Amino acid sequence: MSSVLFEVSAGGRLVMRGDDRRKFLHSFCTNDVQGLADGDTREAFMPDPRGHVLAHVWVVARPEELWLHSLGSPLEDLKTHLEKYVISDDVVIEDASSTTSRVVVCGTDADAAATAIVGAIGSRVARGRVNWLDVDDVLLWADDVETTDFFLAAVAAGLAVGSPEDWETRRIEALLPIHGRDVSSEHLAQEVDRTRQAISFSKGCYLGQETIARIDSRGHVNRLLRGLVFAGDSLPVTGGDIWAEDSESGAAGHEVGQVSSVAPRVGANGRLVAMAMVRREAASKGTRVLVETVAGPVVARIIAPCE
Repeated sequence: MSSVLFEVSAGGRLVMRGDDRRKFLHSFCTNDVQGLADGDTREAFMPDPRGHVLAHVWVVARPEELWLHSLGSPLEDLKTHLEKYVISDDVVIEDASSTTSRVVVCGTDADAAATAIVGAIGSRVARGRVNWLDVDDVLLWADDVETTDFFLAAVAAGLAVGSPEDWETRRIEALLPIHGRDVSSEHLAQEVDRTRQAISFSKGCYLGQETIARIDSRGHVNRLLRGLVFAGDSLPVTGGDIWAEDSESGAAGHEVGQVSSVAPRVGANGRLVAMAMVRREAASKGTRVLVETVAGPVVARIIAPCE
C-alpha cells in the first residue's frame, strides 16, 4: 500500500454524550454539526463571543457520541468554556485526551489501509475521515490500544510508518495549523483561511457568529495564515520576523508577520518550508518577503492554500 501512518496522539480529544449533544455543540461552533450522520466529520472553529478562535476541531459523529479532535493542542480550556453553558441540557463532556491513542492514515488508499488496520486490531478502534494532509485521510483512535499496536498492524498491512519529522514537514506543507502555535485566541476565524472547510454561513445562530458574519458580508481580515518557501538552505527560527521587500532596493521594509512553524526537513518538492500569519498586503501567492534567520535576512516566497 502507498499510504503512510503517523502517530498524532498529541492534541486534545473531547467526547460529548447526551440527547442534546448535537443541538448544544451546534450553538458553539462555526460549522453545521446538527445533521451529522454517524461516521461523518466536520471541521469547525470554536469561537469566543468576539469571533476569536478558542479551538480548531474536527467533529466526528459516533453512535451516542460526538468526538472533538484537535491537532497538537489540548482542549481542557474548551471543556471549561463549554461547561459554563450547560444548564438544563442533557450533555456530558469528557476529556479523553490522556486515555486514548490516535493515529492518522494518509494517502490515496487511506480508506482501505485503515480498514486493514481496524480488521487486525478489532472493532474497538474508532475512525473518522479528516482533511489533514489529503482529502481522504482517516483518523483512528481507541482507549484500550497502544500506539505500538497501530504500528504493528500498519506494517503487517504493508504501510509505512512516518516519523515525527516527516509528519511535521508534511503538516506545514499542507498549511495545517496547530492551535496554540500557528493560531491562537488572538486570531479571528477567517484569518486561518480555512473558511470553506470550517465555516457555514447558513447554519443559524452560534456564539461569535455576529463578528464572523460581519467580516464575510462587509469587510475582510487584516492577517492570513500562509506558507513560506525558501530557495536557499537557511531556515528561519520559530518566532522570527518577516519583512516586506523593498521593490527597488530589495532591502527589508516594514514588518508583516512572524514565523510560527518551521519544517525540520526538505519537503516533497525539494522545498524548505515554514508557516506564518502575515499581513494581508503580503499574503498574495508569490509575494517576495524577507525572513529573519540565524544567517541574516533571506528571501522567501508566499504560498497560499491549494498551491
